[in-house]
Amino acid sequence: MIPKLNPSSIALLRALKEGLSNLKEIRKAVGVQEWQFNETVKALISQDYIEKKGSVLAFKQNPKTILFRDVSSQYNIEKLLRYSNEQVLVHLVDGPVSAKDIQRSTKLGIATIHRSISDLKSIGAIHKQEEGGDKISIKRDNEDKLYLFARLLKTENERKKIEPYAEVIYRNHSVTIKKVPTGKIADGELTGFSLFSEYGIEYHTAHDYYVKQTSPLTLQDVLLHSIITAAKNSDRNAMSVAMLFYLKNRSRFDPLAIRAAARGYGMSKVWLDVESFIRNGPLRNPSLFPSRKDFEEKARLYDTSSDEYDLPKAYPQLFQEIGDKAPFKISAYLIGGENMRIKGLKDKTKDCDIVTLDTKTFTAVVKVLKEMGYRSINESNLSEDDKRLNAGDILIHSERSSRMDVFNRNIGRNQLYLSERMVKRAKMESFKKLDLGILDDSDIFLLKSIAGRTGDIDDMLKIVNEGQLDWNIVWDEMVKQEDETNANLSGLLLEAIEDLKERKGIEPPFYKKLIRRVLDRNIYWQVRKGKNTLREIVDLLQGADISEKTIRHRIDYLEKKGYLKKLRKRNNEVILEIRNA
Repeated sequence: MIPKLNPSSIALLRALKEGLSNLKEIRKAVGVQEWQFNETVKALISQDYIEKKGSVLAFKQNPKTILFRDVSSQYNIEKLLRYSNEQVLVHLVDGPVSAKDIQRSTKLGIATIHRSISDLKSIGAIHKQEEGGDKISIKRDNEDKLYLFARLLKTENERKKIEPYAEVIYRNHSVTIKKVPTGKIADGELTGFSLFSEYGIEYHTAHDYYVKQTSPLTLQDVLLHSIITAAKNSDRNAMSVAMLFYLKNRSRFDPLAIRAAARGYGMSKVWLDVESFIRNGPLRNPSLFPSRKDFEEKARLYDTSSDEYDLPKAYPQLFQEIGDKAPFKISAYLIGGENMRIKGLKDKTKDCDIVTLDTKTFTAVVKVLKEMGYRSINESNLSEDDKRLNAGDILIHSERSSRMDVFNRNIGRNQLYLSERMVKRAKMESFKKLDLGILDDSDIFLLKSIAGRTGDIDDMLKIVNEGQLDWNIVWDEMVKQEDETNANLSGLLLEAIEDLKERKGIEPPFYKKLIRRVLDRNIYWQVRKGKNTLREIVDLLQGADISEKTIRHRIDYLEKKGYLKKLRKRNNEVILEIRNA
């Protein structure tokens, strides 16, 4: 807990600032009993504000007291630091934040927080982030002394929460990752490398790794905490082991969820490099990663098959064989990595993904593949990727390392489907009784943005840089399919675009339009789910890139278009309803 200054503490500091130094004179100025005065002196000494020499008190000479004196010359110090006001001020350092954000971090009552905010506003120490918004931040000026003072108080408080033998690896408002010498006990629970042995990777270090976080620890957290640790220390060996941990447990991870979590940790670029390294692709920061040779040696040591990280060679006669064995003239459409390999956009691919337009053709293709020696994968062996993409059948061959994913029109669970527009854009090639459609690069880009498989971001970059990409096709196809199916295509596309932007600064011409569309849909669906007050919607959707003002504008737009209607209660609370629901 942040040490709180009470009125006696503040009065004592004010007396020192006014030039008093004698203990008796200061106690008289403070106006409290001797025992209270002694407790106050003791507390201020422990907080590094003052020092005592005989019967004389003085400010301790350190950055904290220098900043304190500067700040107290500009602001009413009692309103700035008394009781909970100091806690609220300190939690604005990483702002802007809302009262609810502060409540989650401090456990203070919401009424107490609002009272402190009112005090701090009244002396000009804080301000609203923008007109109409409820997020607040510390007022900044050219010298930034108030901000620096609050930052110092925050750092001081955080240090007091950490064991003296612990080193903080990462910290944000809800997560603290730290390492301690092996065997030492720390507040929190084991994470990262300390849990690897429970999941098939024996890795012993001189430290134990702990995390203190507000949410339950997941396997995904364990992975990302190890990646964060390896990256911070620029430890290539640790990075190798972390990647092998991922490969060993790959079927238990969802790449889309990992990417979203990595963004929350500010580690998006590092994680995308991990995906790229595993596929032997280009790296943004190669200094964090081992050589390919060292990684492969480590993989052999941990009994990890090269099939987990090395893409197989293509089987060029595949489509000719299907065409030879097909019972009748069939049409199928090639998507995914094999589509890109045929166009020269990549050398190898792990899967061959084909889509049919009807059940009769789908059944015929699967039957032919089984005649060629393929067999269906048992459902219990499907990864999170496989479950999300929901292929009609997934088949493997004992002598061919690539597998076949066969889709019957729909690609992904309630996501994209093979539209007539895509079919018309496809380039057709004939293999006897198989007419194979090679989907357009723009459609492949959209499909990969929705699929969210490991390596799809690399493939999307390849299409942007070397393919025949038409952004208009990507946008139009997404909008038409989303309007037809009501699937969350725009949200998935935005996540992928954010990764591209993070990785290479790529921003499509429809980027701002896409953000507005995603926000509009989120507002509409939150109201449908019962979040019907304007305040609830703002609190749910407001974030670093989305202000309250923007949300209010989009609600006005949805009302104008006839999707929502606003009702105002007697207490001025705005209620949102679905129009004609």
